Parts: sequence; structure tokens; C-alpha cells
Amino acid sequence: MADPNDIPHLIKLLDDPSDTVRAALAEEFVAFGSKLEPLMDVLPEPPDVLQRQDIQNLVADYHRDWLLRMWPDWYAMEGFAEKIETALGLLARYMNGTGYEVSLGRLLDKLAGEFLRTEAPLDGRALAEFLFEVKGYAGAKETYYDPKNSNMLYVLEAKRGIPITLAALYILVGHRLGISIQGCNWPGHFMARVIVDGEPMLVDGFNGGMCVTEEGFLAMQGPSLEAARHVLAQELTAEAFMARVLTNLVRAYEEGEHFANRQLMLTLLKEVQGELRNEK
Repeated sequence: MADPNDIPHLIKLLDDPSDTVRAALAEEFVAFGSKLEPLMDVLPEPPDVLQRQDIQNLVADYHRDWLLRMWPDWYAMEGFAEKIETALGLLARYMNGTGYEVSLGRLLDKLAGEFLRTEAPLDGRALAEFLFEVKGYAGAKETYYDPKNSNMLYVLEAKRGIPITLAALYILVGHRLGISIQGCNWPGHFMARVIVDGEPMLVDGFNGGMCVTEEGFLAMQGPSLEAARHVLAQELTAEAFMARVLTNLVRAYEEGEHFANRQLMLTLLKEVQGELRNEK
């Protein structure tokens, strides 16, 4: 367990140029998690600005290396929901810090349990009403390009997200309940697809869980009709889903001028795109 009394000694070691020492320091600082900054603030001799920046860089590099190392684990998994939950969980842990103790799986389990206790019908329409009306999950319209909206832990706790993460919420809770929900990779606005009473429907979590039949959706398309038919005919893979998530994160980090994170997401995106090419 990390000992706060070690922090002054760790700070003194920041001047050591050895890669081995710096790697060990990164692990030590990361072990304090979100408590590190408050603990440093109350030291008799807190670190100066340059030392704080060095510590932040060490921690950031550690988390980036961790994500790159762990990322390929989900490729070999079976099942769409299992794969995207694992990949989204890795991104959330990276964004919150690897020491963050809240589990994505447990939060999803809790939501599924709450739905079961309502004794509502076990179907996609009832689940959409529960998540997007009763629980109040909705689109982050004012902060759309904030990277946090691609962090499933943030989405679950803040009840705000972008179309694809709200669809992921719906898909992953549905998976726990035995409700088969797929993704609809519509350009510009991701939705979910589910069969209700034998009829295919699209669910828009960003706009209050609005449901429309696929036939009704096609009727609204006009010049985009053929493109819409093509999208609906495609079976969305976990790799294609995660490519869309990563594309959103690349743009979000670029908007916020977080260029190291942008480059990391771009690296992961290229890797996922390589997996997509291998599928073909």
C-alpha cells in the first residue's frame, strides 16, 4: 500500500535520470491515485511547479503505456457486448486513472437489477423508457465535444453522454437482461437497434430514448434512402463500434488541444482499423 510518508523521498528522486528509477517512480506516484495532489499540498515542503509538472508527466506516461499494453486484450474475446464493454472499460480506466476503484461492470449490473425490480416487460421499449425517462440519461448537448462523454464511467455517473455512449449503455444493460440490442452506425448520429413485438426499431438515447420503426426511419430519409438501407443491412462489429468511439475521442481531444491524448487515441484507432481490414 502506498505510504504518504514516502512522498518527500520520491520527490527527491525526480532528479535521477535513470529510466529504471523513473519507471519505478511512476508506479509509486500512480499508486496514490486521486489522493496524490492533496497529499503533496500538505507536505512541509510541497513540490515546486516544475516538480509537479514532472510528476504529472510521469503519471500520464504510465497510464498511456498501460492502455497500449492492455488494449489488444479485447480483440480475441467472443460476443459483441463483451468486447465493447471490455474496450470501453479500458478507456474509462485510462481516463479516470488506473487506480480508480469504481467498476463499470458493477454499475451496469446495478442498473439491470433496478430495471428488474420495476417488473416492467423484458423488452427494448420498456428498457429505453427506464433508462432515458425514469433514470434520466440524456444527451450532453452543451458539452458534446468534452472527452468525458466517451468515458462510460462518467456517462453512468453523470447521466450524460453522446449518441454512441448512450447506445452502449442501452446495449450493455440490455445484454444483462437477455435483450438483444445492436448498434446502428448512422453517420453523424449513432443509434441502437432492437426488435420489439417482432418489429425492428431504432432507439435514440441522445434524444430521450425516442423510438422509431426502421420503416418509419427509412420514410424520413429522402435522398439518403439508399445510404440508410445500406447502413441498416450491415451487421455492426465490435471493432467498427470502437472505431467510431475512438474517432469521437480523437476529435474531442483535438478540440481541447490535448494533443498527447489525441495521438494516443489515433494510435488505437489505426490499430482497430487494422483489425477491421483483417476481418475482410
